[in-house]
Amino acid sequence: MSESETMSPDDSPARPGEQDLDRAIAEFSRAIERKPHAIDAIYERALAYHHKRAFPEAIADYDRVIALDPGHADALFKRSIVHRQLGAFDKATADFDRAIQILWRRQAFSSANES
Repeated sequence: MSESETMSPDDSPARPGEQDLDRAIAEFSRAIERKPHAIDAIYERALAYHHKRAFPEAIADYDRVIALDPGHADALFKRSIVHRQLGAFDKATADFDRAIQILWRRQAFSSANES
């Protein structure tokens, strides 16, 4: 018996549907209109575009987040995934490496402060 045959529908992870993603994008867009530099709203909209596979829009929002906060490792990492999905491996690698460097420095700085 396969895993899918033993799992009830309630056991599977929830995946947002197209309408949910469109609704989320609209809500985040309204929040961004009110507060254009709201990094969290821009990042969340980028994630919604990413899940919707609207890659140019996702990259544009990840770019905007990174412009506002160059140390936003999550946006760099997610943008690297989109670049990889689009076959832009050099860009994907550069973003991934930068995200890892930021996280590594944060960890090293945090460990040094604890000593």
